[in-house]
Amino acid sequence: MPYPVSNFVSNGRGENHHAICNPGMPVNSEVAIDGVTDLSSIVQFNDGGRVYFITLTWSPGIYSYVISVDGRGPSGFGSGSGYLAFTDMTGDTYNLSLYNSSRAVHTVRFNSDNPAIKAIQWSNTSIGVASSNQGSIEEGKPTT
Repeated sequence: MPYPVSNFVSNGRGENHHAICNPGMPVNSEVAIDGVTDLSSIVQFNDGGRVYFITLTWSPGIYSYVISVDGRGPSGFGSGSGYLAFTDMTGDTYNLSLYNSSRAVHTVRFNSDNPAIKAIQWSNTSIGVASSNQGSIEEGKPTT
């Protein structure tokens, strides 16, 4: 079942950019950037790394919210990782790195008093965050 779409506005396509959503992406929705839900032409990393889809959902358990990222990291020896940072309405930021070049679903599980995502950043280098709540990261469940 498809989720409602929340549109983010970016400052550019390709490597090392960010996108903002006002008033924030609510739980149980999917990301669009500049009106596009297939993010592969927008959220890119070096050496073929890219993100295809992003969702924010509710989940029972220790962590109440899940950011799911369908994507792949850069390919080739020494190509590094693709880095993502998600900032919620409380100002907490959750980081995820994609290092496997096979397409897979990567997740970040977290708790928040206001989990709506207001900003997404992507980069070829680690994204430093002054105040962050890492939550739980699960790397690489293959897509079907």
